[in-house]
Amino acid sequence: MNLWINFEQSSGQRLSLQDLDKEQNKAKNLRSHGAAIVRGVAGSGKSLVLRDRVAKLLEDFDDILVLTYNRFMSGWLKSKLKDNKINVECKTFHQWAAHKLNYSYTSDRYDPDEIIRLARKSQRKYQAILIDEAQDFPDQWFQALLEILEPDTESLFIVYDNTQSVYGQPHRRQSNWTWKSLGINIPGGRSQVFDVNYRNSPEILELAWNFIEPALISANMKIEKRERDESGKVIKTPGIGSIIEPKKKLSRSSAIKPLLQEIYYEDMPSKIAFQVQEALNSNANSSIGILIHPQVRNLQQEISKELASLNIKHHAPKTSRERDGNVVDRPCIIVDSWNALKGVEFDAVIIAGVDSLVEITDDLDRNFEAKAGLYTAMTRARDHLVMLYENKNATVDLIESALTTPDRLDHVQ
Repeated sequence: MNLWINFEQSSGQRLSLQDLDKEQNKAKNLRSHGAAIVRGVAGSGKSLVLRDRVAKLLEDFDDILVLTYNRFMSGWLKSKLKDNKINVECKTFHQWAAHKLNYSYTSDRYDPDEIIRLARKSQRKYQAILIDEAQDFPDQWFQALLEILEPDTESLFIVYDNTQSVYGQPHRRQSNWTWKSLGINIPGGRSQVFDVNYRNSPEILELAWNFIEPALISANMKIEKRERDESGKVIKTPGIGSIIEPKKKLSRSSAIKPLLQEIYYEDMPSKIAFQVQEALNSNANSSIGILIHPQVRNLQQEISKELASLNIKHHAPKTSRERDGNVVDRPCIIVDSWNALKGVEFDAVIIAGVDSLVEITDDLDRNFEAKAGLYTAMTRARDHLVMLYENKNATVDLIESALTTPDRLDHVQ
């Protein structure tokens, strides 16, 4: 059997902690008072900047709230803040709202405005609020947070990427939308754009972008590049509602092509477990994410059983609560849905069952959101990406086409 993943091929290119670049430092060091936003492509260091922004804000404030959408991201951020000896409140929005406002998750569906009413009644105020994964926050969540933000500081730091928007909010993906419609004023110079992808190898990024771009166009979403002149001065910045085309970083390349493999579903668990074992033999201090469609839970448990039979330590959460804590640093093996693992990254990603994703022909926004989930899964992979399917369908055809499309993204060294 051919090996899917050999970490000896990529260990020389392995990402390590890096200093912030010039633009990331600019965003981190913005004046404490007032709202600011960072729009960044996948893998551009948005969460890292948010983490360091917290440390900067603590120079002026002592009551800070950090919110994310999913638990894995919250656990990672909380751990990184603790590593830097930073102690602030860091939760998912639902965890925070349930604890502070007695708000129920089910209320989102039945009465989305209830969260605003509860926030208005609250006496709790924060000097600064930072939001990661903001593309997935409904409008009402932002309006509620404005109610508990100190009006004297208005310190709101928002980080997002509309290309990874998988939970609705299609109106915020249109070029005529503005944050002012939610009562959030972004002064000049406080809207930053990160267009360089540091995480993914160029080979993985080219595939992921070629896969998602047709869905962006079909959903009438405007794609723009951030452009500079020969001196490096920015001469064009994508509009607030526009999608930012990423730039690839050539030095991240290990010349390893993403792999698309046909395998019977009944064979996937055992073959995945074997390949994970072999990959760890090449470098045990590695991270591997095994990602599945959010609605194919039985496959997760079957893969977990096969990993356990080979005595491979791993994490396969059965409930949301089992996603608490930081469990995504090396070494680790995680089996979970690709939506649950938004925001985190791995040395290698195996996507089990890309053909679980089907075309939604009667709703182009929902079709984009479904494909954005798979795009996000692809961009979790730093160096190795393996995609498995049993049945040929439109999704597999699109991936095959993306794999053979000539490289075309702009690059930096």
